[in-house]
Amino acid sequence: MKFSKKIVFIIGLCSTHLFSQSTKRPNVIFVMPDDISHSAFSYYKDNAPKTPHIDKFANESVRLTDFHVSPSCSPTRAALLTGRPSDVVGVWHTINGRNMMRADEITMADIFKANGYATGLFFKWHLGDNYPFRPKDRGFEYVAWIKGGGTGQQPDYWGNTNNTAHYWVNDKLVEMKDEDDGIKGAFTTNTFMNRAMDFMDDNIKKEKPFFAYIPLGTAHAPHVLPPDAREGVSAKKGTIENIDKNFGRLIKYLEDRGIADNTILIFTTDNGDGGYLRGGKGSNYDGGTRVPCFIRWENGNLGGKGKARDVAPLTAHIDWLPTFMDILDLKDVENRPEKLKIRGRSFKPFLDTDHSNDPLDYKNRAVTINDMWTEFPEKYKKLSVKKDEWQDNKIINKWRLTRTSSTSDWELYDVLVDAKQKNNIIANPAYAEVVEELKEEYEQWWKLVDERSSEYTRIIIGNKHEPKTTLHAMDFHGTVIWDQTSVKKGATGSGFIAVDFDKSGTYKFDLRRWPKEIAKQTSITSSFNEGKALDIKEARIKIWHGDKVYVDTKKEVNPKKDGVVFKIKDLPKGPAFVQTWFYNSVGEMEGAVYYNYVTH
Repeated sequence: MKFSKKIVFIIGLCSTHLFSQSTKRPNVIFVMPDDISHSAFSYYKDNAPKTPHIDKFANESVRLTDFHVSPSCSPTRAALLTGRPSDVVGVWHTINGRNMMRADEITMADIFKANGYATGLFFKWHLGDNYPFRPKDRGFEYVAWIKGGGTGQQPDYWGNTNNTAHYWVNDKLVEMKDEDDGIKGAFTTNTFMNRAMDFMDDNIKKEKPFFAYIPLGTAHAPHVLPPDAREGVSAKKGTIENIDKNFGRLIKYLEDRGIADNTILIFTTDNGDGGYLRGGKGSNYDGGTRVPCFIRWENGNLGGKGKARDVAPLTAHIDWLPTFMDILDLKDVENRPEKLKIRGRSFKPFLDTDHSNDPLDYKNRAVTINDMWTEFPEKYKKLSVKKDEWQDNKIINKWRLTRTSSTSDWELYDVLVDAKQKNNIIANPAYAEVVEELKEEYEQWWKLVDERSSEYTRIIIGNKHEPKTTLHAMDFHGTVIWDQTSVKKGATGSGFIAVDFDKSGTYKFDLRRWPKEIAKQTSITSSFNEGKALDIKEARIKIWHGDKVYVDTKKEVNPKKDGVVFKIKDLPKGPAFVQTWFYNSVGEMEGAVYYNYVTH
């Protein structure tokens, strides 16, 4: 099946009641590869990578044809897991500490766990590497992951690629190896799918339903050729085809274990890649936000051989949590605060073919999606407001109001007839009422964002749940150092990190250029693996809160040592900012404190 130029609401006949099922609660598996979308799959595009397993799954699924996510990694994850707009939960970037979901937010894993499900995460988290932002702090009981936002990013284990990596399984560091999994060689996608199957096996034995969240870190750059790749393909194409093999392996696993029919299996991606649509990753046009989304649950009469169908109403990442709660009768946590209200809507009524149960409040709702990539929120930056207009049971318009900045003009499109968003109809007076309605929707959304926009998400230091804390340059506020290539090159910069000291007392700060895992091969000034040697002569640390400076001190560097240790006494319990610097022989900033190891 290829992408049609118009969105069509296909109505099929259903011989059994939707969601009829056995008394055994279904398992839920949510698979979400990174940085790919429609043009990555041969289901949509003839010259795309070969993806026969995903194509077959699409042909047996309920397909959300107008499903939207955020235009980049962390915001999509935050919105998906909370059922709330990413900016409202504190995530509007992928770095600078603005990728950390606020600690009081309630996640999908929290709710599944509270309802008796085992919960597991596999591969890419990208919502914070320290307490209280780690996946195990957010409802996930089994965690197999890499840190940062992908292999080779600054907090990741040093030197990781998708072919050669160390990763963490429930806090234990594990070296990736070639396993007997039917796919040639060691590759991250293979490895994390294997860990997901370990988790599933364990819970099948326990007869316990599970929620497996599998946000793959592939096919995010940098790309390396998988060992199983076809001859002559690019590294990215080979990576996508490897994802397909692993997805096929997952389906066969479910069939072999006899749980395929009673497993809700979802396949989607985390941001658009353009393709035939306008824009791509980072864009708030449909090419940045509209992605495939396939659902199969045969016991619930969702898909299956000969039962595929398209569902055309506007759906979004924030809708998955309330939809799961609706379909599975999951109870919310007790006493959810009003400020943490779920903002998505259940699309369960639209998954059947009975129009009489389609709620008007869902049909009339609008969805604002925003991805600012800024240190602080900026009103009118990179936004889109989406809304369907219905006439009885037919969608007659799919409105998209967009704006790129506070100085740019508003744009309006009807993607039902203009999928590529070429014809800006904002000036047509016939649509003035639509424009005003969508602008007001944005204003109401902005109020929610602005309520807590001045808050910092703070890493808690000195807590028993993370006795040793590593502060990473990727989390600096005020400067951008996000990958290990920057560390190798000696990128210069300094920014503060928002923290909260769990208890008062003495804290040790070990300031380093290189991470501890390669300490035997480096010193604070040395080059390593084609990296740049640095002229570091002095180190500085400053800790403050408001107008109160707790410490601002310098220390000479021993160039033969791995780091510079500061022991700071009498630090008070509570919030603070920590900032560090390295200086060269003429007193100028040199490189950065990329790694700062802290203990109480």
